[in-house]
This record gives sequence, structure tokens and C-alpha cells, in this order.
Amino acid sequence: MGETLPQVKIAKKYIKKGGKAIFFSHGGKFQHLAQEIGCDVVKLKNLGWKDAMVGVDRSKTSFERQQFIVYNKKTIEPIVKSEIEAFKKKGIDLVISCFNPTCSISTKVLEIPLIILISGTTSSVYYRSGFATFPENYENIFTRILPSSFKNYLTRWLLLNNKLLVKDFNRVANKYNIKKFSTLNEILESDYTLLCDDINFLGIKPTKRFPVENFIGPVSMELSKSKSDGLENDIKKHLKRSGKSILFTMGSASSNIDSSISKIFLKVLKRLNQTDYNVIVVSGKIPIKMIPKTNENILLKKFIKSPQALHKMVDLAIIHGGRGTVYNVAYSGKPSIGIPFFIEQQYNIESLVRNKAGIMISSKFFSSYKLMNSINTIFENYDFYLENSKKLSKKLSRINGEERALKRIMQIADKEIKK
Repeated sequence: MGETLPQVKIAKKYIKKGGKAIFFSHGGKFQHLAQEIGCDVVKLKNLGWKDAMVGVDRSKTSFERQQFIVYNKKTIEPIVKSEIEAFKKKGIDLVISCFNPTCSISTKVLEIPLIILISGTTSSVYYRSGFATFPENYENIFTRILPSSFKNYLTRWLLLNNKLLVKDFNRVANKYNIKKFSTLNEILESDYTLLCDDINFLGIKPTKRFPVENFIGPVSMELSKSKSDGLENDIKKHLKRSGKSILFTMGSASSNIDSSISKIFLKVLKRLNQTDYNVIVVSGKIPIKMIPKTNENILLKKFIKSPQALHKMVDLAIIHGGRGTVYNVAYSGKPSIGIPFFIEQQYNIESLVRNKAGIMISSKFFSSYKLMNSINTIFENYDFYLENSKKLSKKLSRINGEERALKRIMQIADKEIKK
């Protein structure tokens, strides 16, 4: 969803201006979103992600590694071939993609401009900024005794020089006589890489390759639809109770009770259930039957229609580090506690922490004590965190990311046409 929705929103605006957008899909459950805005969906060779995951222990395989598991010397070439044939058949002038590494080959073969939409915290410009830190999910008894400065330096070097996929991608690149790739970043990025982050939120400086106009901001945000009258009556009633209020949400949390997200979700809920705070809990995909009985201070919701409005009305949010969730809290002007589950989420939350608008606690070394200590720290210093959260909110752009994206895409298209 995080990849499909931004492209659908940008395409919708482009179509309204008279353009034609075609979606190409290697398979996925969100194809219908493209069809709902009147776009054709061309089916390409299926990636076979489910087959590739057979026998893989997800609990022992990093999230980052899982994303690339389908790409190997047997699969890359047929995937590239299907893209080349489909792009040629449809007469495509420009390709926009989020996470589809094989486009870095197929578009070069056809000499079609490629625009990549990615999170700012997964880009080479972010890694070079000096903000990238050692992933806490990789911490162990040995790494914890090493100085943070050394671990962070090593992390940035590895992120910038990662050779994952390079060998297998270059096998295919050689067959098509196109320039070889040196690092994973060269595969995942392109000549035009748009960052779905606000540059003021990240706090990094633009470069020649990543000018300020390439920082388009969050795309899947409804900045103009955050009024409290969009909230359900039971939420409004719950927020009228005396005492501090907390929103606890982890986006579309896993429905697998053994997953790390579900385990942390239930631990946080159990501890909040022992407090006097008025808590609104968004359970996401976790079935209600998995959730233990709660006290009157807890209001359970499967989902909420106006997340931004709710973030503005509570005193504190406890969140994971998904980009959409992080920006909801950033725009709200309210402090938060973030619990990341992989490296991108860690960097998203660290942007809140750098702005002194929140606290990050580890999911790997989570404890109820650390949770309550963080809650107490924020409420005991609430004016400090609230003021900084408001400052952060004020410096964020109020222009929808899809509007900024389309403007930049049209500039790139005009430039390429002139070539």
C-alpha cells in the first residue's frame, strides 16, 4: 500500500490534467486502486514472492533482506524481459516506480526516462547526511559494547557501498550492453529520484543530484481533511474523560500473533490497560479475539476515519515508524513515542527525536518499564515536548505531496522531451 497509493494519487492528478497513465503490475493485492481511477493495468511476469519465501524463517531474516529475496540470477532476466516487451507494446514515454529494481535495467535498454519515488530515509543523500545510525534490530551482546560513533560510521559506509544484487543485475546488464551497476543504491535510485519526505522534517541539505524540488513531501496524506467533526462519536466521548489522553496505533499491524509487531502491540496494550490514561487503541489487522479484556480507560477501534484529526486531539501518540503514521503525528503538533521495527522506521522516528518532538524506544529490547519511563518523561516535561512538536508542525509544507510530485514530474518530462 505504501508504494501503490502514492503512484495512484499522482496518476489521478495527472489524468485530471489530460494525461494518460498505465499501470504495470508484477502481481499484488492493491491493483484495484489503479483500476478504480480508470487506469488500465498491464500484468507482467509475477515476481513469485510467496514461493521465494517458502522455508524462510521471517523471524530470523531481516526485513530488508526479505524485500530482495525474489531477485536472483534465475529471476531477474525474465522479469526484465517482460517489462521491456510491455513498455514497447504500450509506447511508454516515461516510467514512474517506487520499488521495482528491474526497471533500472528495462528503462535503460529502451532509453526511457525513469523516475523513482522512495522514502528520504532510504536514499543515498540521507546516508551521506550523517544522520543514519546503526540499526537497533542488529544490536547484540557484542555490538552493544562498541562506541555508537564507530557503529554509525560503519553503518553509513555499508549503506553507501552495499553490493547486494549487483552481481546478478550486472549479468543481465551485460547481455543488454548497458552500463554496469556499482552499488545497490545505483539499482534502487535513478537519474531522477523523488523523495517522499519533507526536507524540513529530515533536516538534510539538498544536493545537485537531489535538489530541493525533489523532496516532494508525504504523498498519501490528506492535509486538508483533518477536522475533528470527522471523528466517530465514541472517540469524542472518550476524549472528554478527565485526565491525559493517548493514541496507540501501529498502522496496519500484522494479524500473526507470533509476529514482532503483534507481540509488542499486545505488550504495550497490556501495560496501558494498567494505567489511568484515556487510551484510544487502533488494532489494525490484529483480530479482536487476540486482544485481552480491557478496562474502561481503553477504547478499541479497528480503524479510524480521520487519523490526523485524532492525533491533534490527544496529548500523546505511541506509534511504530511507518512513514504515513510518523507524518500524521508530525503534522499534529503533538509529541510521540516511537517503536521502530526495521531500519527505515528507525530513521523516520529519529527525525522526530532530532526535532525534540518525541522519544524512541527499542522493539528488540522493549520492556514495560522503558515504555512507562518514556511516557512519564514526556508528561513531566510536557511543555517542552509540546512546544517543539508545534514548531516541527509549523515548518512542514501544507502542499500535498502528489501536487508537488506531479509538478516535478512534468518538469522532468519537458526536459527529456527537449533532449
